[in-house]
Amino acid sequence: MNIIIVQNVKQKKGLSKVNNIKISGIQKTSLIDYPDNISTVLFTQGCNMNCPYCHNPELISEENENDYLKLDNLWNFLDKRSGLIDGVVITGGEPLIQESIYELLVKIKKYDLLIKLDTNGTNYNLLKEIIEDELADYIAMDIKGPIKDYAHFCGIKLNKSIINNIDQSKELLINSSNVFTEMRTTVVPGMHDKRIMKKIAKKVYGVDKFFIQNFRPNKVNNPDFKGKRRFSEKELNEFKNIFSEKNVEVEIRN
Repeated sequence: MNIIIVQNVKQKKGLSKVNNIKISGIQKTSLIDYPDNISTVLFTQGCNMNCPYCHNPELISEENENDYLKLDNLWNFLDKRSGLIDGVVITGGEPLIQESIYELLVKIKKYDLLIKLDTNGTNYNLLKEIIEDELADYIAMDIKGPIKDYAHFCGIKLNKSIINNIDQSKELLINSSNVFTEMRTTVVPGMHDKRIMKKIAKKVYGVDKFFIQNFRPNKVNNPDFKGKRRFSEKELNEFKNIFSEKNVEVEIRN
């Protein structure tokens, strides 16, 4: 297995001089992952949640059976894509469990590219540093469900500290003025309903954009969810109306 070494980038206090980052996949060109921009998507390995309906289950484990992307290849690729892409999307897995994600963002910024970062909000302190240091232009945070019942939706037990981190991250994004903020909930029949969506809608007012995402039953983490029915367009629009009534800017991803 290849280990990816991040070199010649700004070091943050508390991080070792030589850091490893695990990038298991790259989508060279995407027209949808960074709204209104052409992007390259990087998929980091490992997640600290275990959502049963996750559509990237191969990225949950912190180890990958295949080799990781060599960063020299990434830098060469970005050199060649100069002028052809607008930005880079970093998703997972959960990118903020990567110990050297900060250095990765610093290096990508040197290419004068926009950065969109996807996160579950569990690493509040690092997220705050990234925002304060203007290392991301667009941050998207998953809202699994009402904070009180979060463990039910993310598939693991959560201690009070993690719950507080998620809640603080949500408030941080809502109140951040130097980054575009997105929040989104992947909705699954049997887990989400109007009552649940009303609870979420009450807590996300002020986010730049909220997305209701219909889950994908073709590839899931828990086989019990494979082939499960999706919400109908009518049901999704009923959810959308709940957020609109709370003056939340909302769209559907079906």
